[in-house]
Amino acid sequence: MQPDYKLLSLHGNVTLPAGGTQKVVLTDSIYITAHGLEADNGIKEYYQDTECALLHYAQEHYVFWHEQYPNLAPEKITPGFFGENISTLGLTEKNVCIGDIFHLGAVELQVSWGREACEKIAGKLNDPLAPEIMHQQSRNGWFYRVLQSGEIHPGDKLILKARPKPKWTLSRVQHALWGEILLPEELESLNKMPELAASWRKLAGKRLEQYATL
Repeated sequence: MQPDYKLLSLHGNVTLPAGGTQKVVLTDSIYITAHGLEADNGIKEYYQDTECALLHYAQEHYVFWHEQYPNLAPEKITPGFFGENISTLGLTEKNVCIGDIFHLGAVELQVSWGREACEKIAGKLNDPLAPEIMHQQSRNGWFYRVLQSGEIHPGDKLILKARPKPKWTLSRVQHALWGEILLPEELESLNKMPELAASWRKLAGKRLEQYATL
């Protein structure tokens, strides 16, 4: 039986009056393309890089962030806070693998790489160390490429259909790329992994070069 995960929320960007964007809950049908999404209410997201069409974030991570930053109002750190489009329970960086193929409504998605935390996360959490914590804890979320465009709806299930790289969980990939000990055999595998986004394959190649100079 193929694992499935209920879609708890869907989010899309809206432009704020003062500038910038904010994620809001999408309640109607959404059309997913290779470059992002378009909702019935007119909200659109477009990304030139097709490796970043949708961002997934595990809803269970929010408990950690509430405990990490108790001075921030819990109602502020709610699904959508980390910029995700998709939120579920039961699927995290420790059990999702690079290359995993999921069906969601009429859409087929494939895990391409993980989100790299940056200064934006630091600003949202008012902590310059937040990006490092996110990576150390492997709580940064992941991106999908779209293999088949189509329509999805709130409440759809994310169904795992194929797992070509079962040994390569996202947390393992992150550790191989950013861990204190560089393992050349792992970096070489990542550098040649077609399911992995080109930017992380390139990063694995750079890490290999660093290892060669040690």
